Amino acid sequence: MLPYFSPAFQRFVAPAQERAEIWRTLLGFTLVVGLFLLTSVLLGIATALIGEAIEPGLGERLLREIEGSRTIFATLSMLALIATFIPALWLILRYLHKRQLRTLLGPSGKVDWRLWKGAAAIILLLALIDAVTTFSTTEMTQQMPLVKWLIWLAPSLFLLFLQTTAEEMVFRGYLQQQLAARFRSRWVWWFLPSALFGMGHFNPALFGSNAIIVVAVTTLMGLILADVTARFGSLAPAMGLHFANNLIVMLFMNSPGQLSGMSFYLYEVDLQSEELKYAMLISLASMLTGYVIFMLIMRRRRL
Repeated sequence: MLPYFSPAFQRFVAPAQERAEIWRTLLGFTLVVGLFLLTSVLLGIATALIGEAIEPGLGERLLREIEGSRTIFATLSMLALIATFIPALWLILRYLHKRQLRTLLGPSGKVDWRLWKGAAAIILLLALIDAVTTFSTTEMTQQMPLVKWLIWLAPSLFLLFLQTTAEEMVFRGYLQQQLAARFRSRWVWWFLPSALFGMGHFNPALFGSNAIIVVAVTTLMGLILADVTARFGSLAPAMGLHFANNLIVMLFMNSPGQLSGMSFYLYEVDLQSEELKYAMLISLASMLTGYVIFMLIMRRRRL
């Protein structure tokens, strides 16, 4: 066992202890990313070939559509693609670490739905407050009829759940467990996966000089999710927080071009503007404030 961690975190990390060699973790993470990239290429080729078989030029149009990220097809395709992290993890855990995929969820091997729903409810409540402010200060455009949005809502929710679960399994599940089983320092098992999570959102082509702030915001979100995971000894609250956050952005309010195809409302914003930079800095400050409050509430739940 790991006496320098809380009992809850010890139980969460325990499945990784037997095969926590750093080479194994680095190889595992590299293989997970490699399999994801290979799947991306194969699915891209399949989309192009099937599209061309249906209609000349359709395959190329579909690939451009996915790249633009502004349609329902593009949004659902990207969510499904990210979800392929799950089978990749299953393979790596089974053959490299000799353990089951469900060990990433926590000691029970199941999603603690009480924690998941509680965490999601917090984000949805904060989003409701933010929505009232946004609708009163920003011009919103309804992107599609309500009936069309409702038709696509069920598959969108399903894929959104898989996408957020996949990301949590990689960063707060696999990496956090493996590194915590090998290193005592929280700067390794807490900061490193969060920094990688943040860098995964680095997109200067889309955000320009704001790209660094986007990385900072997502890194901070990763730190919060990692801390919540460690304190509860379960992946469920991080999964709930992540799902609710993406639910608001991808299905309700978004700016054009950021997987916005399923968003019911759109608002125009220049992603490279000073205005967005200040908005993200405010978001960063809000997240820090909320995290400090959380830490005060959870001060008795040691790590």
